[in-house]
Amino acid sequence: MEEELAKIQSFVSSLLLMLLSLGSELLFGQAQTPPHHVSGVLGGSVLLSPTLSPNETVKKIEWSFSAGTGATIQVAELSPHGLERPDPRDRFQNRLEMFNQTTLKINALEPGDHGLYGARLKLLPALVLDQFFNLSLYEAVPSPRSRSQVLASTLDWCNLTLQCHGTGKGAVTVTWRRDSVIQEPTPDHHHQLSLDGTTLRLALPPPATNVTYTCTVSNPADHKVVLFDLQTICQSAGGQTSFSKSGYIVLTLILLVVSLGGAFWCWRMNSEKAADPAATPTVPPEESPTDPQYAEIVRRSPPEGNDQGHSHPENSQEQSPPQKPPVTTVYEQIRRAPEDTAEEVT
Repeated sequence: MEEELAKIQSFVSSLLLMLLSLGSELLFGQAQTPPHHVSGVLGGSVLLSPTLSPNETVKKIEWSFSAGTGATIQVAELSPHGLERPDPRDRFQNRLEMFNQTTLKINALEPGDHGLYGARLKLLPALVLDQFFNLSLYEAVPSPRSRSQVLASTLDWCNLTLQCHGTGKGAVTVTWRRDSVIQEPTPDHHHQLSLDGTTLRLALPPPATNVTYTCTVSNPADHKVVLFDLQTICQSAGGQTSFSKSGYIVLTLILLVVSLGGAFWCWRMNSEKAADPAATPTVPPEESPTDPQYAEIVRRSPPEGNDQGHSHPENSQEQSPPQKPPVTTVYEQIRRAPEDTAEEVT
């Protein structure tokens, strides 16, 4: 009997709680909508915008915030007159902004800004509507590490590997798209995607490489994109392979032709010089250092100074003074007199 009374009391209390919870909904004639999930990036900004019907006119919106612990605080009021802050010294300070008459903007998001935001809309003529926004905050997604490697490139196939890794804090999702079409992680003959989604292996014929693969690294609030142009990647690798096989052969033939042409030109020039004697310069024979050297010595009478240098015959004729008759002295006449007398005696 007591157990049955306890069950009846429990049922009555549950019914009363349910009626109390529905009291506000019955009072305003509208059920409470589930909260909207909004994501934001730390350091960035986010917009909280209620949903309204075209025929609804807002008189004022009261915004409140609850972090899940502690009391709910009123942070702003939006009206046609602008933004009003009940307590400008609260945790938001000057980071709240009126984006339009119904949208609240939060700037410079901080880790403590995540939580539940409530918007009580007072509509004309006398209707009250409550909407809620659950704000989640995430780290910004850094630029992913990307790499492409061509395993083999021929005229028929291009085998390559594309890698895309997310970095930084927090969990990220890697998504591959081929010309805006999501590449599912189901392996086939031409595509193989790793289990973690970071590596994509491809084996494609040349016509199929005229596509662009996109790697997107994202979290619920941010994303980064890397593009892979397969045609450019495969053509660059194919050019290196073709040069290694045939390029060196062509280069060798070119060098051989140039060498033969140069040799023929040198041979022709030498032949023309040998056929033209006038073109061959004559070199005077060198004098042997052992041959005696002759020079004409001209003695001046009287000699002047130390000028006893050598001169050529033609120069000596031009420079030598005219010859004068020799001068005889008395001594020479006396000396010659006995010799003349002796001749006469004999």
